[in-house]
Amino acid sequence: MTTSTERDLPAVAGGSPAKQTPYGREKRYGAEELRELQEALEQGTLFYAQGRKVRQLEEAFAAKNGVRFAVACSSGTAAIHAAMIAAGISPGDEVITAPITDMGSVVPILYQGAVPVFADLHPNSYCMTAASVEAVITPRTKAVLAVNLWGNACDLQALQALCDRRGLMLIEDCAQAFGCVYRGKPIGTTGRIGCFSLNEFKHISCGDGGIVITDDETLAERLRLATDKCYNRKPNAVTRNPVFLAGNYRMTELQGAVALAQLPKLDSIVERRRAWCGELSRRLEGTPGIALPQPTPGCDPSWWFYMMRVEPQTLKADADTFAKALQAEGLPVGAHYIGVCVYEYPIFTGHSAFAGGEHAYSGRAYHAGLCPTAEEILRTCVSLSVNEAYTAADLEETARAIRRAALWFASGGH
Repeated sequence: MTTSTERDLPAVAGGSPAKQTPYGREKRYGAEELRELQEALEQGTLFYAQGRKVRQLEEAFAAKNGVRFAVACSSGTAAIHAAMIAAGISPGDEVITAPITDMGSVVPILYQGAVPVFADLHPNSYCMTAASVEAVITPRTKAVLAVNLWGNACDLQALQALCDRRGLMLIEDCAQAFGCVYRGKPIGTTGRIGCFSLNEFKHISCGDGGIVITDDETLAERLRLATDKCYNRKPNAVTRNPVFLAGNYRMTELQGAVALAQLPKLDSIVERRRAWCGELSRRLEGTPGIALPQPTPGCDPSWWFYMMRVEPQTLKADADTFAKALQAEGLPVGAHYIGVCVYEYPIFTGHSAFAGGEHAYSGRAYHAGLCPTAEEILRTCVSLSVNEAYTAADLEETARAIRRAALWFASGGH
């Protein structure tokens, strides 16, 4: 008798690749962006404080997220650095964050002379938990930077309750989570400050850019100063002499114009990603040897990418082997995401952030084993790139590729 696995062999076993057509794509920038750019150029200035586009973007983004204030800046990293400055993070302070993230989450902590402290993650949501954060709080802890990875929210309600109890500031890194909804609220609005990235690879983009949101007027004023060398550009300002150290993280009117045109597209982008990835999870449910991503309870994620984990004992294959099998099927996948946890990078293990002199983090030991669950996630994960233009045919072929490869490995076919 012929088994289903034998009837549908994966490409690595001699079958035809499941992906028979190119993945769907659509033009990202067009007439809307050109119109906004033309208007920006016709202003006669590209400086944010004199033009209209950055201000319009800030007003629209604040309204969309139901907050009072939004401050645009030059990148997602700049957004987080501005948040650190506004929060008063200073040399010797500790800021707790996630070990699976981009360096853009961590660089601002180091630039403030503060010490990054890493909290472990939930094995299937891939986000920080309140218990893991509480376990690394010390008297020097000043803030928690919650990284909302892959478009999913951390357990923000529990994190905010913990921060309230311990007198800490909760800041959200929402670079991968545009459009995510957590317990009925837009991402970035549970914490005191929410930080977003507008780089080329995010849900919406202006090439490079960032934006920060808050409901706190004092923080908003500090965020504005933190992005503009601490220059107070209000027409009625008594003085423009800086009162604290701040960088030049200004967004230009050109960036603001493109982002302003992109913002109305966000809902459609997120809706399509949400529908596609949700259906993919439904089709893959019960696949042997594969652990699917689990949104945090109360969260409706926006799916920046789709990351599953292999269960080697059941699958009888590791992440590299499975990823190669899916690549043979024509899927845009890779194993191990960022490779190793951030704290295993040489900048941490060798304390090499600065060419000379001591830094507050120099006395802290960074090494493998600090966050065992995060390390296991990276050892076993396989990530699938996602785009809102993916079609029903893409869904069918992707689900078939993953499922038939997993069934073949799990049956010992290799």
